[in-house]
Amino acid sequence: MAIFEKRLEQKVVLDDTETIACTIETAQNIDGHTEYVLRAQRGPYPENSWRILRRYNDFASLNKCLQISGIDLSFPGKKFIGNMRPDFIAERLIALQEFINQVLMNPILASSLPTKKFIDPDSYSTPFHDLALQYASMCLRADGVYTLGQSLGPIGWRLRKHYFKVVHKPQGNKHSPGHSNTKHHLIKSSSQSHGKQHTTQVCVTTSTEKDYNTKESGKDDLILTWTEFGPDKYIDDKEIHNVLKNFGSIQHPYIAPIEYIASNDNGALVIRKFYKQGSLKDVLCAASPCNPFLSKYGSPKGRAPLPLKELALYARQILEAIRFLHSKGMACGHVHCGNVLIVDGIARLMDVENFIFGVPSFYRPFFVQHSKINTCEAIDVYGFGHLLYEMCMGYPLQDSYARQILDCPDSLKALLESILSKDACKSALPTLDQLAAHPFFGEYASSFNDQYAMAIGNQKPHLKFSTNAKEQLKIAVQKTENRVRDEQKSVKNQKRLVRVQEMMTSEEEKKKIKHKAKQEQRQAKLRAQNSLQLNNGPPQTVTVSASSGSAGAVMIKSDSANSIISPLDVTLMSPPAQATTESGGSGSSPLPPPSAPPIPPPSSLPLFDQAIVSGSSNGRQLVKSISGDGPCSSNRSALLDSICNFNKSGLKKINISDE
Repeated sequence: MAIFEKRLEQKVVLDDTETIACTIETAQNIDGHTEYVLRAQRGPYPENSWRILRRYNDFASLNKCLQISGIDLSFPGKKFIGNMRPDFIAERLIALQEFINQVLMNPILASSLPTKKFIDPDSYSTPFHDLALQYASMCLRADGVYTLGQSLGPIGWRLRKHYFKVVHKPQGNKHSPGHSNTKHHLIKSSSQSHGKQHTTQVCVTTSTEKDYNTKESGKDDLILTWTEFGPDKYIDDKEIHNVLKNFGSIQHPYIAPIEYIASNDNGALVIRKFYKQGSLKDVLCAASPCNPFLSKYGSPKGRAPLPLKELALYARQILEAIRFLHSKGMACGHVHCGNVLIVDGIARLMDVENFIFGVPSFYRPFFVQHSKINTCEAIDVYGFGHLLYEMCMGYPLQDSYARQILDCPDSLKALLESILSKDACKSALPTLDQLAAHPFFGEYASSFNDQYAMAIGNQKPHLKFSTNAKEQLKIAVQKTENRVRDEQKSVKNQKRLVRVQEMMTSEEEKKKIKHKAKQEQRQAKLRAQNSLQLNNGPPQTVTVSASSGSAGAVMIKSDSANSIISPLDVTLMSPPAQATTESGGSGSSPLPPPSAPPIPPPSSLPLFDQAIVSGSSNGRQLVKSISGDGPCSSNRSALLDSICNFNKSGLKKINISDE
């Protein structure tokens, strides 16, 4: 490597739509205050995770920033006394975990800049607004047609997209009258003396519909949007200004026209006419378009669905705009209510240039969960389904598919189910042409074809790309679809891994339970063996009630519930040394009684044992035979004495031959 050769560092562009999970692992005491250890993870893979330390005041600051949304969050209150006790810290940790879960489960709150800064301060501490102001000023200064005005603040959901007011500069006699109605493209490069890294390429396209030199042009409000290039930008830096130059001349009755478009190495700006009624989402929520995004859509109070005829007409117009883009080799990828304008009863799709900028789609966290939604056309159909659902219900669908669709006509229900049902997302979505031929539009928007023919007569659709631009768009479509497929595979593999881990965890738990049971059985056997080796302690006695009378008898019983032993066996057994009686007098825990030996057949037992084993129903006779009151008591006593006094040492071994 040469000494003076510059090392080019590739800029890592984050996908802001990627889901982030956050778990509070533990709490620790540092310098007299409690700090919580948070583990955050972006995406499906655990290796893409990090840890941060947060105090209670940090959680309180986040809650204060999110209160503008009007969403009720369960945030625990502050406590001044006893806040260092371990039990209180444990309760506070659980409450803060519930709070952060509520924030991350809400798409509006999760996409806000305060939430991103709280969870990932290293990636979102960049002054995005100041950089956007700097880049936009440089691009406008290069041409000298517009003057940058005041910032409109965070009126959109994207963190890397910023909004400014712009006005026309007085042109004087700079252009001849013959140039007032002509289209001109300016391509400029600045700061080329600083090397390729700082080169700024600007492409400018002005609309033919307006004469900027007239006095009436100042009456129209204009809005500038600066957008950083996203992770799906696959058009080469050398060709993107040519692509944008061709795209700036787009004309279609259902696509919002572009007044001015420019780009540099970091992003691009677009100037359009500003409409005071705002987007379709502002209309549905009855919100002012210049209010912050959190306050407009966090908890709107004026939600109202559209009438069926208006819904069908607007949806059909948007669908025709999407079909036009795909016919030119482009994709939209950003179909939602925030990108639709309603002007004089006509729906117009805007921000269609986001595909060229490579910014991620609003519904990306949803369609990456379904492997069948893996083409640009399927993504636009899926976004159109969400748009149709919000126009019909008045509120957005907060899940990747609709579990149940109610309160709408059968034709509209069939159309929504063909896009948003669980079966449709798992199998295949309809094409754009199939949607255009759906019976719902023929029933509620029967006059669309006549209106579209009239609109085409007034403004002929136009979008023409050069050969190189077409090739770049084709490559961008392929790479975008490949990235979607790769991410869907990652999500699918991670879900499968989670299921396997859950199954393994359950199997391990079962093995642990079985192992614990075996250990308990072994310990019980050891205790029984130990009890057999002890020689002191009274035997256990139980009282058996006679079945045919009220009198009872005291019997010797073994540990087994179904076995009764004889007094002879009791004398040969060794009960525990510290056995506890039934009344409970010993302070130490008793050892369990030993198991009884197997009972021989009644024919081999003495007469009194046969009486016990037979379980006679006559309780009095049973007690009498055991106590020894009878005519044969003396013989039995002699038999017992001979058995107890038997000397085993007197036995001699005798060899018996086979003969």
